[in-house]
Amino acid sequence: MTVEIRPYETGDLEGINAILLTTSPWTAYDDTYRLEEAEIGDDDLLAVATLDADVAGFAWTVPNGAFDRSGYLKLIGVSERAQGQGVGSALLDDAEQFVSRETASDDLFLLVSAFNEAAQAFYRSRDYDRVGRLEGYVQPGIDEYVFRKTLYDQ
Repeated sequence: MTVEIRPYETGDLEGINAILLTTSPWTAYDDTYRLEEAEIGDDDLLAVATLDADVAGFAWTVPNGAFDRSGYLKLIGVSERAQGQGVGSALLDDAEQFVSRETASDDLFLLVSAFNEAAQAFYRSRDYDRVGRLEGYVQPGIDEYVFRKTLYDQ
């Protein structure tokens, strides 16, 4: 199977929201997360990964979403059936290239739930550093870690 990355299309929302409803970390929170088209900024990149034409993952990147200066990976998710098949890596590559092209800063920031050790290991393997902790930021009792990578010539 080949992973294809392409820009989001309106019909992709169902597949994206299915990922948000069925995969960690979102299933660990009290709220139900859904993405609405109106939330996506004109300058944002919402990329979709497909395997055999089905939505297998997505990444939402805001070019100056971190401190009004640096790229921010707002959401990234991979369906359970597609995990371990390179979908997350392909989406992260796409987000990094977008930030390198579209921002004056070569930094990309993201948040990872403290309990999501697999995601933390994934980002560390991609040269992201944990640079901070936000106690109870999304939900009381669940900390979020701030990760950063300086991209330089991606």
